[in-house]
Amino acid sequence: MRGFAYRPRRVYNEGVARLGILGFLLYAGLAWALGVGERIPEFALLDPKGNLVTPETMRKPAVIVFWASWCPVCKAEFPGLHRVAEETGVPFYVVSREPRDTKGVVLAYMKAYPRFVPLLASDRDRPHEVAARFKVLGQPWTFVVDQEARVVALFAGRAGREALLDALLLAGVKLP
Repeated sequence: MRGFAYRPRRVYNEGVARLGILGFLLYAGLAWALGVGERIPEFALLDPKGNLVTPETMRKPAVIVFWASWCPVCKAEFPGLHRVAEETGVPFYVVSREPRDTKGVVLAYMKAYPRFVPLLASDRDRPHEVAARFKVLGQPWTFVVDQEARVVALFAGRAGREALLDALLLAGVKLP
């Protein structure tokens, strides 16, 4: 009689394993990020007109989106976010967390999104440094803040329209 050798079969797909790892990293990133109820960190960036924008001077409630010009998810999400900005009148501050995104790159990209307020480097802060203070690990990351500059919602990855509108309600926005 021939011997029998047990060979365990691979019971998982490498793609599924990678998704599991990515999911864990996303969960870990959210656990580390600035949390709901926390006040946003101090920063001092410039709007396109050269005005200093800080947590004290920014219009609130507001949405703060961390993005990068090369990010395909950001590119896909921006039209929907822009529609919400148009419909609600809420300021959407967009901060590139990519150090290579120059002022020219950011302003050219934002021409398609006139309701967004791009925040640019100042003599006190750089956008990617501000992203680090928010503990942002990727892009897009979207924070909805209330009148007291406290986080009421955080979206890592795409922010769905309905979830974003719900978060704006939590921030005290009167929706049309």
